Amino acid sequence: MSSTLPPRPHPDHLRRQARDLLRAWQAQEPAALARAAPYRIDMPPKLAAAQLVIAREHGFASWPLLMAEVDRRRDAALSDTDFVQQVLTLALGRGWQTPQPARAWALVQTRRVDSLALSLVTGDLPAVQEGLKGAGLAAPVPPLGAPALALAAASSLARIDAVRPGLVATVQWLLAQGADANTRWADPARPDERLPVLYGAVARAACFDTTQLLLQAGADPNDQESLYHATEQKDRRIVAALVQAGAHWQGTNALLRQLDHDSVDDLRQLLAQGADVNEAGPHGTRPLHHAITRGRSLACVQMLVEHGADAAARDGLGRSPAALAARLGDVDTVAYLATLGHAAPLAGEEAFLGACAAGDAPAAHQHLRAHPDTLATLDAHSLRLLPDQAQRGRLASVQLMLELGWPVAVQGDWDASALNQAAFRGDAAMVRLLLHHGARWHEPNGFGGDALGSCLHAGCNQPDPAGDYAAVLSLLLADGAPPPQEVHHLPDGLQAVLAGGQPT
Repeated sequence: MSSTLPPRPHPDHLRRQARDLLRAWQAQEPAALARAAPYRIDMPPKLAAAQLVIAREHGFASWPLLMAEVDRRRDAALSDTDFVQQVLTLALGRGWQTPQPARAWALVQTRRVDSLALSLVTGDLPAVQEGLKGAGLAAPVPPLGAPALALAAASSLARIDAVRPGLVATVQWLLAQGADANTRWADPARPDERLPVLYGAVARAACFDTTQLLLQAGADPNDQESLYHATEQKDRRIVAALVQAGAHWQGTNALLRQLDHDSVDDLRQLLAQGADVNEAGPHGTRPLHHAITRGRSLACVQMLVEHGADAAARDGLGRSPAALAARLGDVDTVAYLATLGHAAPLAGEEAFLGACAAGDAPAAHQHLRAHPDTLATLDAHSLRLLPDQAQRGRLASVQLMLELGWPVAVQGDWDASALNQAAFRGDAAMVRLLLHHGARWHEPNGFGGDALGSCLHAGCNQPDPAGDYAAVLSLLLADGAPPPQEVHHLPDGLQAVLAGGQPT
């Protein structure tokens, strides 16, 4: 191990060293060139080369190995109190940050700390039994002040095969001792919001066994949280268990949440278990409208109709599914609905928007030749077609609109620009296109962040399975976005971009 690395190294200090060395190389400073000489650095040098030199000077074979040692030393330097807090944050999540069970488990194994909270989230039943002697089961457990059952039930370490049996046994023992299956707890990031223990088992732990135990012990499946979040889980037994226990679909928006994901099999499950295909959600949106808005496949649209969705229903803006599909350029859905007798021919400005959405350049240009001032007169609702199509991944449509002169920073859902939407999806091709047409990394979104934040948040907490967040991060850094200061919580792929060199 290198003796030149300080006992408590800070990654930002090392990154600054690498950037300073790169600038010195680029300026042909003799001292910097002498440092580079032993490593046969190609010219012009890149950041990855400067990072390699810094790593080698500290005795490490590569920059990632240096950063791994930095993280290890920082974790080792944590006080026991901070160590427990870090494990709890990783195991349970915090606010918008989703749990990171693999990192939590790796950290847990580096140190033994006497902590009831730690025993609960790791499923150490003997330690839990010892720690709860003489204490009430509902008593708040420090440092989070949550009851014991909430910590055990919500622990994402249930996703780790080696830990799950102990956690399930711990929940089972707590319930057998009289713990209340309907108790509630507060996420430290949202102290005024009391969350059901069942929600923790479903959304944070994603554990069928724990969910089943809580339901058998009388947990209320109609808590306005659990069914909604169950649709997000890969283990579809969780949805089935909630419905079997008496969960009602009405008022949960669970079907709409399911349609945020393009899975025909999962949609089929919800419909078979009684989800209402015609229930109106926020702003009068019905499942069929939501499926079209989210760009779901024709198979999903057909399944909704075959299960009774009203193809003539209007949303809160008075639009039929056919009209909405036409406006969003979903030609397959338009054709399918037309075979059912639901046509929605567009005219005038609506026809122009439909052509843009469908990527129909000849029709869009023909309209602009006849009405050259169309873009200048579009209202805010029409202009948001650009971020809406970016959110749906419609690259050809977005490219056409940009070529026509569409304002690139116009806002759509969550007051976010098309670049924010594309970054959130990890859509590198879309991000590259938008940056080429003048979008900038610092375009804001409605959560107080920017496109860089959209990429990092989604990449950590809600990654699209098809997304390439590392490529998006590289593109945004190349656009001038500052590297994030705190990187220890980022997935390996994003850390590798920050550690590995010049953005592409």
